[in-house]
Amino acid sequence: MLRYLFENFYEGNIDKIAAQVVKENKEFYYKKNLDGVYEEYLNQKTALRYLIKNNADNDQCDDFVLLDGHKVSACITCAIVKVRLIVSSNIEDGNDNFYSLDKSYRMNEQVALLSGLSCLLEYMADNKKNLFSDEIDKTKTKLILPRTNYEERSKYLDSLVRALYYSNLVSNVNPLLLSHIFYMIEQYHRKSVELNNLKKIQ
Repeated sequence: MLRYLFENFYEGNIDKIAAQVVKENKEFYYKKNLDGVYEEYLNQKTALRYLIKNNADNDQCDDFVLLDGHKVSACITCAIVKVRLIVSSNIEDGNDNFYSLDKSYRMNEQVALLSGLSCLLEYMADNKKNLFSDEIDKTKTKLILPRTNYEERSKYLDSLVRALYYSNLVSNVNPLLLSHIFYMIEQYHRKSVELNNLKKIQ
């Protein structure tokens, strides 16, 4: 994603998502950092290209690896996880600080994941087959996600947010693995839309 495209995505998606996440949490604020996120995005993209190239046969992989939408979305997600756009506005009180850090990770990972999914949806729009799922507006889509075994306690997005946090805490978020998760989310959505459409016909 070129710089000007990234800037448009940041302003139109990441900026709005981050502002919405902190809207009801006055003890935290969104620290805009377009340059930082873009620089980390480039780092993630470069590392992912080397990883793909090193794991492929030399005659099957060019020096320049063009990344698909799932991988670009994963790189954006990883970049936001690293940069940490949501920070605590109350860092003077030592007792509150521990709680703030614990709570802010959920918001940072939430912003990262929602931004990555937002990017994924933009790439998905290039292929209209089994895409639209909004019952009210047939030209829009609401991403259909898998259900968990304990829906009342933890939804799929919540599970992914926690997974992102612990992956980053233990080592690093793997953009290649995350891109496969995004791929499976897209396939799940399209298969669900296809199945729903078939039910309407019957």
